[in-house]
Amino acid sequence: MSVVRREARRRWIIVGAALAVLVAVPVGIATAPAGAEQVPAPVLRQRILGSAGTAFQGYVETRGTVVLPDLPQLNDLAGLLGGTTSMRVWHAGPRAWRVAVLDPVGERDTYRTGDATYTWDFSRNLWTELTGDPAVRLPRAADLLPPDLARRLLLDAGAGVPMRSLPGQRIAGIAAAGLRLSPADPDTTIRRVDVWADPGTGLPLRVDVGSAFSSRFLDLSRTPPSADVVRPRGSSHSGFVTTAQPDVVAALNSVAGVGLPGSLAGRARVPGPVEAIAVYGTGLSRFVVVAVPGRLGERTLAAVREVVQSGTLTVLVARPSRRTYLLAGFVTPALLGRAQADLP
Repeated sequence: MSVVRREARRRWIIVGAALAVLVAVPVGIATAPAGAEQVPAPVLRQRILGSAGTAFQGYVETRGTVVLPDLPQLNDLAGLLGGTTSMRVWHAGPRAWRVAVLDPVGERDTYRTGDATYTWDFSRNLWTELTGDPAVRLPRAADLLPPDLARRLLLDAGAGVPMRSLPGQRIAGIAAAGLRLSPADPDTTIRRVDVWADPGTGLPLRVDVGSAFSSRFLDLSRTPPSADVVRPRGSSHSGFVTTAQPDVVAALNSVAGVGLPGSLAGRARVPGPVEAIAVYGTGLSRFVVVAVPGRLGERTLAAVREVVQSGTLTVLVARPSRRTYLLAGFVTPALLGRAQADLP
């Protein structure tokens, strides 16, 4: 009996070892070196910034842990930053692209053409034409694609921010080269930005903003999409409206006599065309101040009674007199507190 038990145990050890090898194979493949070209971080940064004209099409997934307060008219933005979003993208050029946000009940498409932006809301069977380039608008899904997000963060951070190369990763079948930005500005809550890009074209494939937000391609083709795919096509059975600015911006533009100061918390105001909205500072510690009108201001104040910080984003609502102000940025609560104290 002891001989039989020893033989049985030996067979199970062999089976267990074989299973361990089978389980380890996918892990080994996933963690194997990507084989990406080694590109110095400053060189990769320049290639990324020069990649705006690269054509591509693919599938993107974003994941965010930034929880916005229940602010009026910002539900779509809260969903983009605080959850998982699946997008299909077709990009022929900076003014010829389409992004479809996918959900279980349909999709919401944004088309960019030479002179307008169109949105198609499947659930409402409605087309909206936004003419021209609004001076101010809310962030949209297309802004969170790896290429746009990476280029904007690199530009905002500036060439002088500390950076280093990262080990390569295989992303959407491409051996991508990586870099890490490590902002030294004590007033920003962004402590690191990791970007992986195609080393040849510089097209960004993945962006991680700390642990708060990630955007990456799951599937990618570097062939240009056909013209029909990026051309908006309405239907006689669909609703259609035209506007020169989104509703929320129109409401803010109605605010008169705001008189936002030339500087707050020691940060100079960035010149802008909208009186009720101002950006202060430079780099990743810039913040925005919005004078919120009437009932919208009252609802905003009711939603945020104190400083709210979620991940890297800080939001503060102040009412130093009869005017309500919304302050927000990837900055520390202390910086917004100093800005609040300087409000008129």
